[in-house]
Amino acid sequence: MKRNKPLLERIVSNWPAKALSLAAAVMLFLFHNFATLSVRYLSVDLEARFADGFTSAQQYPRKVRVVVRGRENNLSTVIEGDIEAVADFSRFFSEGVYKTPIIVSKRGNLERVDPLEIRVEPLELNLRIERKARKSVEVVPNFKGFPAPGYELEQYFVNPSRIDVEGPAGLVQNITSTTTEDIDLTGKTGNFTLRARLVRENPLFVFPGGDIVDFRGQIKESTILKSFDTADIVALDLRPDLRIDNPLPRGTLRVQGGQLLLEDLRPDRVRLIVDCSGITLPGIYTLPVKTDLPQGIMVLNYTPVQVTLEIRPRGRQQ
Repeated sequence: MKRNKPLLERIVSNWPAKALSLAAAVMLFLFHNFATLSVRYLSVDLEARFADGFTSAQQYPRKVRVVVRGRENNLSTVIEGDIEAVADFSRFFSEGVYKTPIIVSKRGNLERVDPLEIRVEPLELNLRIERKARKSVEVVPNFKGFPAPGYELEQYFVNPSRIDVEGPAGLVQNITSTTTEDIDLTGKTGNFTLRARLVRENPLFVFPGGDIVDFRGQIKESTILKSFDTADIVALDLRPDLRIDNPLPRGTLRVQGGQLLLEDLRPDRVRLIVDCSGITLPGIYTLPVKTDLPQGIMVLNYTPVQVTLEIRPRGRQQ
């Protein structure tokens, strides 16, 4: 009669084969679970951290590619903000070139999701580190377009007119000014105000006090000069029983005024006048010449400044 083997002896008998079978079963189980997981690719903001007084001296990617693997129902609500990517250089306290791994971690609701596999690309970040510097520079407005025809930008004010720029010392020492985004003058005919953002000419620069300035522009009508070489001289208020016996010369004027006004000014509206209201008897008189122009026009000079008139009785000629 054949005796049954003890339980323990039966368990340990042929144990290598049994261990391999168990391992294979576990591997098949894990492989099945892994193969059924879904994948999402995210572009996540990269935060680089530095020791106080230090910063990066070269540009680096501001985003990294993160591969997330997990169950479909868990991944459907995942967003970029659920994952944090950090390259920590804060342990380096001298200038130089350093390498550090990019560490990704779960945040918010994602912390409770399991199973979840997270992989980041690239795995590490290599940067040159410099001391940080700050400098006050001039704010220069960047203009686009032109005011309406006949108008010009008379003056402008920027507040603040200077602003602090912070960044790697080697770059900050060479900067003298910073510009605003486009300030559009196109078609403007009057004063205007706006808020303008500063342009970061180098992404390594920051504006500790903010990157917005106030701009105020004053638009006025353009002023031009114009000459008239054949202006009439007109005698006014001469008594009806008197007449001017000699012909009056033509005059010249040089004036200044608004571009629109002077361009539209007809020559017949430009004249010189002589006031004859004080003449009561025939004779020879030398009288001052005055200008007669529309309001808003300034006379720079004119000729003649006086004329001589030969006054005779009307109806009698010599």
